[in-house]
Amino acid sequence: MPAAAIPKSRGPSPAGRLVTIGRRIGLYRFCGDIGRGNFSKVKLAVHQLTRDKVAIKVVDLDRAGLDAKALRMLSSEIATLECVHHPNILRLFEVVETLGRVYLVTEWIRGGELYNHITQGGPLREIHAAPLLKQLLLAVKHMHSLGYVHRDIKAENVLLLSEDRLKLADFGFSTQLINGANQKLDTFCGSPPYAAPELFSDDHYIGAPVDVWALGILLYFMVVGNMPFRAPTIPGLKAAILKGDYLLPGQLSLPCIRLIQRILIHIPAQRPTIDDMLNSQFVTCPKLSADLMQWEINQHTKPVKRSIFWVRSKSHRLRKSASLRDRYAEVVKKPAISMNTRQQDEMFVQNFLQPIEMGHELLVPVSSQLKEPQSTEQAKRPTRRYMFCGSLKKKVTPMETEPEKQLANGGQCGSAKINPWNVEVAEDCPLFKNYDAETGSCVMLPTNTEDLSQLGALEFEARQILAELGLTSEMLINARQSGPRSDIIGAYRIVVNRLQKQSWLARKHVEMALHSEPKAEKRIERSCCIL
Repeated sequence: MPAAAIPKSRGPSPAGRLVTIGRRIGLYRFCGDIGRGNFSKVKLAVHQLTRDKVAIKVVDLDRAGLDAKALRMLSSEIATLECVHHPNILRLFEVVETLGRVYLVTEWIRGGELYNHITQGGPLREIHAAPLLKQLLLAVKHMHSLGYVHRDIKAENVLLLSEDRLKLADFGFSTQLINGANQKLDTFCGSPPYAAPELFSDDHYIGAPVDVWALGILLYFMVVGNMPFRAPTIPGLKAAILKGDYLLPGQLSLPCIRLIQRILIHIPAQRPTIDDMLNSQFVTCPKLSADLMQWEINQHTKPVKRSIFWVRSKSHRLRKSASLRDRYAEVVKKPAISMNTRQQDEMFVQNFLQPIEMGHELLVPVSSQLKEPQSTEQAKRPTRRYMFCGSLKKKVTPMETEPEKQLANGGQCGSAKINPWNVEVAEDCPLFKNYDAETGSCVMLPTNTEDLSQLGALEFEARQILAELGLTSEMLINARQSGPRSDIIGAYRIVVNRLQKQSWLARKHVEMALHSEPKAEKRIERSCCIL
């Protein structure tokens, strides 16, 4: 055969070359590294079909240090994420297995770990920590209701989706309670600083109180910035936890102190349940802590006498920039409270859920106490402003106010102002699609039907998007049996997660615009000075 007739051997395709050099697996192309663990590493990747970013946990099965315990943790994490679904729990998209590695494809959380956020930016304000704690409580309550316990709740396993939303991750130590909620466990799990006392002392323990203790330690870390029990070694940390002595800073509010003190109890049976923590005043009334702090500051400070001359000094700027907690610690000067997990104060324990009585001063805004009531004529009268030009000290006439133009509803001009509190939005408005409420089986697997009229709004929209990408309803139904090990199911879950995230962001923006407190209108005044 002549040389010209010999077919040339073609090399691998571009996708095949990326797989060969470790830059691609399945439909995912790696973009960079996110983190690294003892037996795994987490990479950022992009799904080539939907163009969504995902996080892939790569577990190397050929490593010498990967023992049977690590394999059990991997299988437990996959099984738990397949059964537990909640808006505040990390979503599992797909599982890809090769000869030497296992790839867990999960959603990518842009904000990173809560631990890094606090260590770099300092402790959280209580008004911000309370909603985040509530989301963690709802996620853990959902797990416990399905018979699962996490056993590794810590700040490193809490991922921030935004400043006011988080997701619980890393379910390697989670397990299912087959024999009921009181099933006894005997495996030491989790991080030692978050470990409950029974993990060090008893031969067995119950899973739910261990998660409650870890939530109390996490709340302490969120509002204080460090751990209640500290030691340079593991034996020293064990002795500190079993002894039970810790300090609560004096700048914390009473609702927060009561909740932390109520959770950190040595006896597991005396710890509160998740429902008790959700009903606590710290969680139900996030603004109460700030109101109590401001009320005590007002009690310890004298009213400032205002002078007719206004001078903005440097000390005034520094005082205004200080946070409420710093001013509270400076003015009230409460000492740290010594606590012990074995010797509990009966007053705190019994009054855990009893509401704090607020005085009449708390119900009246502080700004309204400083200002004297004005008559209606004074309120309507425009303020007169004067301008002094250099050394002439020539009084200029008051600045005239130009009336603001208001648009009435419907695009017609009128004198009526738009009140955001009276705006009505239709229930079928796309900005108010509450896709987070759709937590059924359709979120994890598509419904076994090709009739789109029988589907919910979330799945219907997801199937429309996938059909445009070439994935038909028949392909989705045939891939149901493979579950997370099917790339088609992986694409379906990615699209569903994207729609839920978009609906949450849109709903949040609209609700903030409609339900925010209307600010006092500023009068636009203009002047003309002729020299």
